[in-house]
Amino acid sequence: FEASFIRLLDKITNGSRIEINQTGTTLYYQPGLLYGGSVEHDCSILRSIGYYLESLLCLAPFMKHPLRIVLRGVTNDQVDPSVDVLKATALPLLKQFGIDSESFELKIVRRGMLPGGGGEVFFSCPVRKVLKPIQLTDPGKIKRIRGM
Repeated sequence: FEASFIRLLDKITNGSRIEINQTGTTLYYQPGLLYGGSVEHDCSILRSIGYYLESLLCLAPFMKHPLRIVLRGVTNDQVDPSVDVLKATALPLLKQFGIDSESFELKIVRRGMLPGGGGEVFFSCPVRKVLKPIQLTDPGKIKRIRGM
């Protein structure tokens, strides 16, 4: 799954240098420019799509071109956050930073479980050079707790 993650980073960047020794114990990674664009990636079924999506949520606003990516693989597992959790928690948090437009979405096209995977998730994010600062000092009143 690490090799699949490195291939994903290579797809969304331009000019990255990746060197792995013969035994696979040493990795040299020199990142290139965050390029973005339209990308499709088949994730390893050893980790869920949430593993890959966590890093994309952090990098996507700073790409050169808007990121539109289709990730295929396992949508829910016991190790990583599910796509539903990221959709319910990370997207509202990013919207507070000013990343909010019609092109900012996370859509679950198809769900997939182990052992075969088969899930498909579409994520798109606009480009933002500067994020709006926020202060999370007042958590607010908790009105209700619901399950999803």
